[in-house]
Amino acid sequence: MPRESWSGPVESGVAGPACESADVTDPNDVSDPDGEYAAGEQAARGKQATGEQAVRGNRSAHRERSVRGERAARGKRVLTAPPTVLVLSLTALALLLHGAAADRLGADLAGGALLPVGDLAAVWSAYLDAWHGVAGGTTSAGSPALAVLGAAGALLGGPAVAVSLLLLLDLPASALVAYAATRRLNAGRWARAGAAAGYALAPAATDAVASGRIGVVVVHLALPAVVAGIAALLTGSEVRLLPLSAVCALGLALLGVFSPLTYGMVLAGLLIGFVVLPAPEGRSWKRLPAMVMVVLLPLALALPWLPTLVAHPELLLHGLTGPADAASVAGLAGLHPSGGVPLGLVLVVVAAVAVATAASARMAAGAGLVAIGCAGVAVTQLVQVEPITGGGAAPAYAGAPLVVVTAGLVAIVLGGRRGAGDGGPRTAVAGGVAVTLVLLATAAFLGGGGEVRSGGGVRLPAALDEELDDNGRGVLVLGSDGTPDRMAAGRTPQFGDDALSPVGGMAERLEGWRYGLLGGSRDAVTNVAAAGVEFVVLPAGENGRELRTDVSDLVSRAPRTSDGRTVLRLTPEAGQVTLVSPEQAHHAVSGSAPSDELMRGAAIAPVDAQLPDARVRVSAGPDGRLLVLAAEYEPGWSATIDGEPVPITPAWGHQVSVAVPEAESEVVVRYTAPWHSVLLLIGVAALLFTVLTAVPGRLRTSRST
Repeated sequence: MPRESWSGPVESGVAGPACESADVTDPNDVSDPDGEYAAGEQAARGKQATGEQAVRGNRSAHRERSVRGERAARGKRVLTAPPTVLVLSLTALALLLHGAAADRLGADLAGGALLPVGDLAAVWSAYLDAWHGVAGGTTSAGSPALAVLGAAGALLGGPAVAVSLLLLLDLPASALVAYAATRRLNAGRWARAGAAAGYALAPAATDAVASGRIGVVVVHLALPAVVAGIAALLTGSEVRLLPLSAVCALGLALLGVFSPLTYGMVLAGLLIGFVVLPAPEGRSWKRLPAMVMVVLLPLALALPWLPTLVAHPELLLHGLTGPADAASVAGLAGLHPSGGVPLGLVLVVVAAVAVATAASARMAAGAGLVAIGCAGVAVTQLVQVEPITGGGAAPAYAGAPLVVVTAGLVAIVLGGRRGAGDGGPRTAVAGGVAVTLVLLATAAFLGGGGEVRSGGGVRLPAALDEELDDNGRGVLVLGSDGTPDRMAAGRTPQFGDDALSPVGGMAERLEGWRYGLLGGSRDAVTNVAAAGVEFVVLPAGENGRELRTDVSDLVSRAPRTSDGRTVLRLTPEAGQVTLVSPEQAHHAVSGSAPSDELMRGAAIAPVDAQLPDARVRVSAGPDGRLLVLAAEYEPGWSATIDGEPVPITPAWGHQVSVAVPEAESEVVVRYTAPWHSVLLLIGVAALLFTVLTAVPGRLRTSRST
């Protein structure tokens, strides 16, 4: 075996003969008596390993520094991106607006046109039930907007929370939707962000939030997405028509159930665009089924509500939150339906300047929106109808059409000719945009007070609410200064009640009761008590002196409402269902007012039953008794005694009642509306079809790979 020679390093400090001959090694000598060969080899390997570890460590540190740098750069890009800056700045502005300018930082906002929102069960019942204990009882269908709030409330912690978030986050949310809706436009990201901020700060939307016009707030949030979808449907050559038309139908349905007037305006724009705009190549005949789907599906989704809309077209104009005062010319010019400082006029001026200096064919869509919105404004101010809740003819709130006008003005500015702002004018354009946004933000602060606040609206103390929940009796809230009289069974009036149609003549009865109660009329007190009312909330500023003086034996004081209004308790015996004596029954069928003497003691017996289905076991007694329900008579009520059908006898000319025999018997009175369940099922089927059709689709152009 060949021999290897080794020459290892000589350690310093080692003396002796071995050191002198250390550099002269016998090649035939392979012995290593002192282990110097193994030690040197181990040291060399250690140095090599240490070097390799150092290299690996340097590479790892470099990679970590690179990753950290990339993350920091990516984070910086995200934080300084236009949509991020847009959302963060408008969120901060919204917090300042709702926290400093108004007491609106809460999860139970109400006030102004927005009545307190019920809990999840109450909201779903208001939509699904065929009979509602509102205004003495009505079979009017609830708005599908209640179903939308019920679905949102199931996800967000309750319908009241959903409504509050909608109002509080309208500014950043509408800006983000508008920014996303303009992504197909040939415009820079910062230009789109500025346009989205201008749209979000629309004075009409700010006023709608402050006054509780929730329908206009939904329009403000959803309109850009709906308009963008319709534009893609009309002009896109590579879009998937079926899914996109389903998405557009959902958007139109959402607008329609919260603001029927806006649905009409957008539908008019859709039909005009379908007729006027040239069809994309190869799509001329394919667009027609998509248009039919977009038009008809929203009607199917809102099918249970359609009979009410047909019978009461005033809902198409006034919407869910009722009429408003006529808007001033200055307010309309400033895009602010309630008046105030017309700072919104600056947006009109900016759009006019854009048309004069950078006219482009892309402005046509914005001009069309402005024209449609102006037509809607004219309808709201010139067409005055009597509200569904009664009262004199009144105009509609102009907020929704002004939001459409604002969207059109922003689209005009954004559609200006590219290159018009190059060079020196570009700085002026940026400065003009900044000034416009500052003025719009100022307008938001100046008009952002309003009546909506946390815990607002008419609310009774918790103890009275529990009492009403137990006995099912009603609350009558007397109106004033244009607000209607409202009556509800088992609770105070809530959101959605103003969109329910009272039975014919009930609005006039409520008005007569108001005048009688404020004048101290004994008959008014007994009539109201016979209708099942226990508490009367007087208008602001009224203390009920006449009632407490003239009929002190029939009323007593109760704790005030949350907004400081006087509450009176009616002391006559009554309930949702009562069994009255033959003497009182004679008053009921003869048209006389209920006798207060016969509303005490053995002459009347409240029955433990819940409307609209009352099942009562009546003991033997004198002939001529009546079982009276606190419900207005309408077709659909039926009664049986021991299983045999019997006629309904109107009590006091308008309430449901049944003549009770002398012998012990079981009396059943109920309201049935089988058509209502059928319409609900059709609406659910339409919703499932629309959602399943829309899910595979995307609101972006499908490109072949």
